[in-house]
Amino acid sequence: MVSNTLSPSLAGASVAELATRPPRFFGRVSRLVLGLLGAALVTCPAALASGLAISPSPGTPDASPATQISILGTPPRSIQSVRVIGSTSGAHTGRLRAYSAARGASFVPGVPFAQGEHVRVAIRIAGRHPIAFSFTVAHLGVIGPPLDIPTPQLNKLDHFVSAPNLLAPRITVNRSAPGLAGDIFLTPLPAPIIHPDNPDAISVKPVGPGGPMIINGRGQLVWFDQLTPPYVAAGLTPARLGHREVLTWWQGTVTTSAFGQGVGMIADTSYRTLRVVHAGNGYQADIHEFAITPRGDALFVVVSPVLVHLPGTPAGQLSRLQDSIAQEVDIRTGLVEWEWHGLGHIPLAQSDVTAKTSPVFDAFHFNALQALPGGHILISARDTSAIYDVAQAGGGIVWRLGGKASSFRMGPGARFHFQHDARLLSGNRISLFDDEAGPPIYAAASRGLVLALDLRHHRATVARQYHRPGRSLAESEGSFQNLPGGGAFVGFGATPWMSQFSAGGRLQFDAALPVNDGSYRSLRFAWRATPRTRPVLVARRTAPTGVALYLSWNGATAVTHWQVLAGSSAGALRPARTVADRSFETRIALTQTAGRYAVQALGAGGRVLATSPVVSPS
Repeated sequence: MVSNTLSPSLAGASVAELATRPPRFFGRVSRLVLGLLGAALVTCPAALASGLAISPSPGTPDASPATQISILGTPPRSIQSVRVIGSTSGAHTGRLRAYSAARGASFVPGVPFAQGEHVRVAIRIAGRHPIAFSFTVAHLGVIGPPLDIPTPQLNKLDHFVSAPNLLAPRITVNRSAPGLAGDIFLTPLPAPIIHPDNPDAISVKPVGPGGPMIINGRGQLVWFDQLTPPYVAAGLTPARLGHREVLTWWQGTVTTSAFGQGVGMIADTSYRTLRVVHAGNGYQADIHEFAITPRGDALFVVVSPVLVHLPGTPAGQLSRLQDSIAQEVDIRTGLVEWEWHGLGHIPLAQSDVTAKTSPVFDAFHFNALQALPGGHILISARDTSAIYDVAQAGGGIVWRLGGKASSFRMGPGARFHFQHDARLLSGNRISLFDDEAGPPIYAAASRGLVLALDLRHHRATVARQYHRPGRSLAESEGSFQNLPGGGAFVGFGATPWMSQFSAGGRLQFDAALPVNDGSYRSLRFAWRATPRTRPVLVARRTAPTGVALYLSWNGATAVTHWQVLAGSSAGALRPARTVADRSFETRIALTQTAGRYAVQALGAGGRVLATSPVVSPS
């Protein structure tokens, strides 16, 4: 049995370095590999110079037992053969399945690989040199249970007569300048309390249920898709899937070791689920990223607990490490097009946390992915306090920003710690949310930050930064959204705050979730939606001749007025009163009773958008 233990030399090596080392062969199985592959094969890096992206990357030390062999960057018909042999499991048969846009294919083995074994791959593609490389299959660690979500704090939640089971956190708006446009997209989450010396890395004091949520600029609820605990949501954002406007978010559970087990959700502008997108290679998607790329694929962060031999520990002793993985998935087929592991690419010595300071060695903690032009992926790794430009072809790191091995000299005030939501902007600028806490605490406050990158002189300088009054400090999470005109919308993560700033740094909007609640990201966009559901109406008698109507329509954005219909029966309803839409739930007091009521949601020009069911007063 070949062990998947990391020697000190492997722990500090990159995959690019590993791929250029002489191949190792293992006994009789390896001699069989040599006979099958032939002497004409070249190592993978030479072949990848022509733009192929193959994963697992050559030398990956902890691939999933359920991994596919992904070949991105060539028409499927040009792939002539894929031969895969495990040092324990032997030769693997399987299917070659094409990606939806004819840009490659995955070889899907018929049976999984054995944990800890070394796997050699030979690929023949028409018009190219044959390719040979190897990787190692992980010894998998145990995935812990989800966080316990106890009884909510009901006094911090909104309550609605027309939607009694909907328990949304109450938002407080402290400042809002005139003329600010757009709704606010968030996902209420219990603000995690971090325990670096405890195997259960986080604990929570939940305010209420989680779920994707939209509020307007007055802090009033627009839409809440309430989930049943322990399920929560993260990363709600409008996006485009082809020519269609959609909503995307991650949904699932969070483990006591601070990573997620879930899926990506895609819904249309009526909130109807279009697709549930799964991570591939036997993994579940982590809470930290689910995004749609410009070419229509899904980007996921995955966290995989694996058992490895760490430098400085006794020979043969395996320790648990949480590897962070970036994965691109073809939404239509579910196939993995590309995968990149922190372990093997980023030396463990570059982490800001160590196995000695935390029982859960979360060495990398990827928390943001962005697809860049030319086949590059931007990766933010919180626990190395660094951002990476990774070339999909070859898997090499083009540059590092921040951390212990930065490719850039960091100018005054430019260094950041435990950052989130890093994005490459136009003009060689990087935006991010600089937590500064995690712990440990490096500064007095978190901030929104934009850095200018001088690629010629390899220098990073502060272009803009944004602080809330009061100097909020977020132990985790957070987001930065660059707004048209140069302003910014900043979500202060595990704190309750979300703030909007002008281009000059003036605070224009400031709101808060209840204490003990936060949102992984908070973003502001224009949004229009018409649900497929019908408005809800409740009629209650307030006196012998009085009735109060309570009406709502979860998710509707185009309602300007409500028209009350009243009559002695459902067939005799007539317009009785029209009122302006005021908030998520509108209350209408009537001084004359009727036997039956309904309400119509009116849009621009008095157009009827939908009509509620007919109800009787109670």
